[in-house]
Amino acid sequence: MENRRLLYLTTLAAEEHFGRAAKTCNVSQPTLSSSIRQFEEDLGVQIVKRGHRFSGFTQEGLRVLDYAKRVLSEEEKLTEDINFMRSGLAGKLCIGVIPTALPIAALITSNFGKEHKGVSIKVVSRNTHDILSELEDFSLDLGVSYLDKTRSAKIQELPLYTENLAFLTPDDGPLANQSSVTWSETAKVPMVLLQQDMQNRRIIDTTFKEIGCEVTPQIESTSLINLAAHVRSGAWSSIVPGECFAFCSTPPGTKLIKLVEPEISQVVGLQMADIAHPSVVSQNFYNSAHNLDIDSLFY
Repeated sequence: MENRRLLYLTTLAAEEHFGRAAKTCNVSQPTLSSSIRQFEEDLGVQIVKRGHRFSGFTQEGLRVLDYAKRVLSEEEKLTEDINFMRSGLAGKLCIGVIPTALPIAALITSNFGKEHKGVSIKVVSRNTHDILSELEDFSLDLGVSYLDKTRSAKIQELPLYTENLAFLTPDDGPLANQSSVTWSETAKVPMVLLQQDMQNRRIIDTTFKEIGCEVTPQIESTSLINLAAHVRSGAWSSIVPGECFAFCSTPPGTKLIKLVEPEISQVVGLQMADIAHPSVVSQNFYNSAHNLDIDSLFY
């Protein structure tokens, strides 16, 4: 089975458009389409749903796509192994990171990147569910996510640091003069929070529910920077990962206050698919993370 055909399929799945997939593969669209049709004839099954435009894969096609991803992943690992034996560590890493950990991810990637100049690192924002899915189908090499909500027998996990929720408020906000605030106190001020489909927001909603409070933020976002910008404008407050702003600095005109009754924390860690032969680059990155002590930077 030609790997070229497998590459066409995985690229089509990523681009979800025949023209863009052909351009990415540096072939004409008729060439890509013809190759896939010939692939279907050879296998005796329909792989791609037929229509005027790309509309997904058949059930059989999804099985073929899964196989294609595994084969191409193994081929990439072999190339990395040979390059490592020949001239040192080189290759590519794609790391999925939950939005609340994106600033801290620099602490995880920077030392490795400085030490291994031949490795290119791509950091992408993903939610906890997508990180697990993409690790298992080899779309991601590594993930940085909450560990207590995403445990899986197919995933190796390495704790990196503890994330503590804190209250971010304008300098002249009604609670700004306090050294700590309770969750029930924060429920009385206008809020801007992350979206409900994000794990951080689910933790916040669960905590408010457990203390008998209901909070409906006026503004929701997928970006911590956007939350901070709204808080800086002076009209809203937010609940955010304290470590994130401790590392990147609290925005001017705002104040980060300890959040109590209860104090909520989550363990954030590095994740890698638990397979017999991970890529040399992925394994080296995972191993190097054992030497990190991120918590000591904050406490």
